[in-house]
Amino acid sequence: LFLFFSLLPLVAHVSSARSDALVLPNGLKTIIKEVPSAAVTAVQVWVGVGSADEAGAEGGLAHVLEHLLFRGSSEKGTGKLAGEVENLGGTINGFTSRDHTVYHLVLPALHSMRGLEILAQMMQLPALGEPELRKEIQVVLEEFKQGQDNPRARATSALFRAAYKVHPYGRPVLGTPESLGRITWELVSRFYRRWYSARNMTVVVVGNFETELLKQQIRKTFAFLPDDEPPSRSRPAEPPQEKPRVNILKAPFRQGQLVVGFNIPTATARDTPALDLLAFILGRGESSRLAERVKTGAGLVNSISASTYSGNDPGQFLIQAQVDPGKSVEALRAILKEVYRLREEAVSRPELNRAYVNYSRTFVERKETVEGQARQLGAFYSLYGDPDHDQTYLRAIRQLDAEALRSAARAYFRTENLSLSLLVPEETASLPDPQDIAKMSRSLEIPTTRKAVRSDSGVVKATLENGLRILLVENRRLPVVSIHAGAIGGLFLEDQSNNGIHNFVASMMTQGTPRLTSAQLVHEVEHLGGMLSGASGNNTLSLTGTFPSHQLEKGLEIFFQALFHPTFPEEQLEKKRREILASIDNREERFRTLAYRLFYETLFRNHPYRFYPAGQKEQVTRFSRETLLSQHQKIFSPERVVLAIVGDIDVENTLRILEGKLSPLRRQGIGFSLPPAQDELQELRVNKKSSRSRQAHLVLGFPAPARGQDNYFTMRVLQTILSRFGGRLFVELRDRQALAYSVGAFSLPDPLQGAFGIYAATDPANVEKMREGILAEIRRLQTEEISSEELDRAKNYLIGNRLIARQTNASRASGLVYNELFGFGTDYERSFQEGVKKVTATDIVKFARGYLPLDRYALAVVGP
Repeated sequence: LFLFFSLLPLVAHVSSARSDALVLPNGLKTIIKEVPSAAVTAVQVWVGVGSADEAGAEGGLAHVLEHLLFRGSSEKGTGKLAGEVENLGGTINGFTSRDHTVYHLVLPALHSMRGLEILAQMMQLPALGEPELRKEIQVVLEEFKQGQDNPRARATSALFRAAYKVHPYGRPVLGTPESLGRITWELVSRFYRRWYSARNMTVVVVGNFETELLKQQIRKTFAFLPDDEPPSRSRPAEPPQEKPRVNILKAPFRQGQLVVGFNIPTATARDTPALDLLAFILGRGESSRLAERVKTGAGLVNSISASTYSGNDPGQFLIQAQVDPGKSVEALRAILKEVYRLREEAVSRPELNRAYVNYSRTFVERKETVEGQARQLGAFYSLYGDPDHDQTYLRAIRQLDAEALRSAARAYFRTENLSLSLLVPEETASLPDPQDIAKMSRSLEIPTTRKAVRSDSGVVKATLENGLRILLVENRRLPVVSIHAGAIGGLFLEDQSNNGIHNFVASMMTQGTPRLTSAQLVHEVEHLGGMLSGASGNNTLSLTGTFPSHQLEKGLEIFFQALFHPTFPEEQLEKKRREILASIDNREERFRTLAYRLFYETLFRNHPYRFYPAGQKEQVTRFSRETLLSQHQKIFSPERVVLAIVGDIDVENTLRILEGKLSPLRRQGIGFSLPPAQDELQELRVNKKSSRSRQAHLVLGFPAPARGQDNYFTMRVLQTILSRFGGRLFVELRDRQALAYSVGAFSLPDPLQGAFGIYAATDPANVEKMREGILAEIRRLQTEEISSEELDRAKNYLIGNRLIARQTNASRASGLVYNELFGFGTDYERSFQEGVKKVTATDIVKFARGYLPLDRYALAVVGP
C-alpha cells in the first residue's frame, strides 16, 4: 500500500502527456511534444546507424561522419551551422553509440523553426574531400587519446573487447588509430549514402512551439532526403560463452579499475526491467548493496556502481569500481559474492520499495529539461518503436516482485556468463590468473536450489529573527522540489595550515545525525525517493537535496538535521579520510584538472584559490573530529546561511514549516578575516609538470575582473567570442589548423577574485604552436574591432545558454543562494542579461588591451 501511494504522484506526472507523430512521404519519422511552459526547444535527429554497423574496413567511420557533418554543408561553409546555433543562444552537439548516431541542439523557443532547418542542412554530406577529412581525423585521434587517458573508459572498452569476440559491440566506437588511418573520402561517401536516408532517421522535437506550424516546417525542411531503404542491420551473433573471459592490462595510472560484466539480453527482452532494477539495488546510491558492503563496509574500493547496457543486440550488466591494485582480487570476490547472493536471497520489501521509488524518480528527472525529454523519446522509439514506452516500462517495473528479481538473477548471473577487465598500474608485479578467477567465481556461485517579499522575478524572500535568509520559488511543472543551503566558506577561508578542511566537512555532513546513523540516513533519504549531498567550492560550503513534493516535510527534517546537527562519527570520518586521500593520490591522473590547478597555483601565488579543494595529505591526515565539527559550527551559524527551495511547493505553507523548524537556531556571531589580495602579475610565469598523459594540456591566462566588478560582462562576452563551436579558437585552432580536439576560453566567475584563461589539449609536439596561436587570437582582439554581427551572436549565445542552464530546479536554487550570499540579489538573472546587452565592440578591444597583455601572463603545461 505504501509503495503504491509513494509511486502514484511520480508515475502519474511522468505519464501525463503523450507525444505526437508525423511520417513524411519519404519515410522520415518525426516525434513531436509541445511543452508550452518551456523557454527553449530541443531538436534531435536519430540516425539508425552506429559503430556496430560498420564493415571490417570502416572502424570509427560512423563517428568520423558525425564530425564531418558538424563542419556544415557546402552552402553554409565549414563550421558555420554550429556557430549559428550558438549565435542564436543555443547549444549543439552529437554523439555516436554502438547502435545510433544522434545530432541534438537546444535553442530559445523563438528559434524553433530555424533549429529544424539547421539540423536538416547538417544531414547533407558537405563536399569537403580528402584534405578536410584528414584534418577531422586528426581531431578524432586527439579525442581517442583523451579516451586513452581516462582509466574508467579504458577499462570499460577492455571489458567489451573481452565480452564480444565476434559481435561488433566489442569494437571501439571511435575506431583505432590504424582503422582511422584507412578511412578515405570514398568510404565516407558510400557510408553516408547507405545509411543517411529518410527511412533510417527519426526527428524528435520537444519544446514551446505551435505543433501544426512545426509539422509544416518539417515537411518543407526534410523533404529533400532520399527515401532509399536502409540495408538490413545484419550483425554476426556472439557464440555461446562457456567460461569467464578475462582481460587484464597495465596502463600508466596510479589506481586500478575493475569492470565486471554479465551477458544480458536486448532492451526489448522480458527480463530487462528486472535487470535494471537489480542494477539499482546492487549499485545505485550510497545505500546500495555494493556501496554499503564493498565500499563503505569492507573498504575494498574507492567508488563502485552498477548499470545495464541494453541495446538492439544482447548487452551487458556492468559493475565498475576503482580499486587499489593490491585489493583487486579481494574486491572482485566481495563483488561476486553480492551478485550471486541475489540468486538465492529474496530482496526485502523495504529494499524493493526504495528501488521502485528511486528508479521511478529518474524518469521524472529526465523530464526537467526539454532535451532530457527528447532524449528519452528518441531512445524509446529507436529501441521499442514507441516514443511513449515509459508508461509501459514503468508498469512493468511496478509489477516486479522479489521472486521475479531472483529469477532474473538466476538466469544471467552465472560464471559462464561472466566477463571482466582489470586495469592496473604499469609497475604492478603480480597479476591475477584468469583460471583462478574462474575458480573463485564458481566457488562463490551458490547452486540454484518572517516577513516575506516577492521580487519581480517571482522569488519570495524572508529573513528569520536569527538572520537566516529564505528564498522560495513555486514551480508546479513537476512533482519534485530542490533544496539548497549555503554559507560563505570553501577555499576562500583556507590557508596552508587547513587546506582541504571544507571539502572534508562537506563530505561528512551526510554521514550521521543525532537521530540517524550514516546507514539509516542514506536509507531514509532513498526510501523517500530523494537525494542529499554536501559540496565545497571556491567560496561556499553547501548542502543540496531533492525530494518528491509529497515527501517534502519529511525530507526537510532530514535535510536540516544534516545541515545543522551532523555528528561526524569517528568510523565514518576515517572512511571518508581514506577516500579523500585516495582521491589525492589519483589526481595526478586527471590531466585536464591537473593543468587547471597548476595554472591557479601559478597565477594565485598568495591567494587561497591556488590550493587544491581536497587539500594535501599532510593536512587531511591531521584533521580531527573536533576540528571538523568546530569549523562546521562556525560556518553554519544561522545568520550566515541562505536557504533556497524551488519546485512544487505552496509558498505560504512552506514558510510556516521553515519558521517552525529553523527559528529556534541561535546566532553565534563568529566573523572571518578576508584572505590577502592577489599580487599583481608583473611578468611572464611558466609552470610545467610532467605526466604520463598522451596529450599535452595547456592553460594560459591572466588576472581579470571579479564578478560584480567593472568589465565583468565584457569579459564574459569576450570569452564567448573565443569559445564554442563557432568561436574564434575553435575555428582557427581546431578546424583550420587541426591542433586540438578541445580548446576554449574560460573565466573564474567568482565575486572575490577573477581570472580569464584559455585551455587546450594538443599533441605534445604542438605546444608552442598552440601557445602562439592563442596569443595571435588575443592580438587580433586588441587590434581589430569585432563586427556588430559577431558581437550580437556572442551575446545571444551567452544569454541563451544561461536560460538553458537555469531549466532545473536544482540549478536555480543553487544560483539563488550564491547570488544572495554575495549581494547580487534575487533578480541577478535579469541584471546579467542587461549587462551583457550593454557590451560594445569598443569595450572588447579595451578589455583585451587592458587585461590581456601578451608579455605578462601565467602559462601551465601538463604533458609527457
